Amino acid sequence: MEAFGQLPNTMDSDKLWDLRFKLIAEEVLELKNATTKEDILDALIDILYVTYGAGLAFNFDMQGAFDEVHKSNMSKLSEDGTPIYREDGKVLKGPNYFKPDLRKFV
Repeated sequence: MEAFGQLPNTMDSDKLWDLRFKLIAEEVLELKNATTKEDILDALIDILYVTYGAGLAFNFDMQGAFDEVHKSNMSKLSEDGTPIYREDGKVLKGPNYFKPDLRKFV
């Protein structure tokens, strides 16, 4: 980000939020309009890139937060280590579920 003159916490937060939201929304629209697997992959990578950029712009520990959410998601498994599904395929929270604590990454 420094190479592009975008240092963490140096922009007015409203302007920063507007810019980052616009960049992410633009890439999500690119994903929606993707017609080939290559286009889909390109859009997904761009979404990751601008999302990580937004997190860094706000000086968040993105990798730490991602790891915390991953651990939380894995805690949704049942006692025997299998997922519990809702009718539509969404994974439900199992008995060992814990909510991710993201405060430490802000």
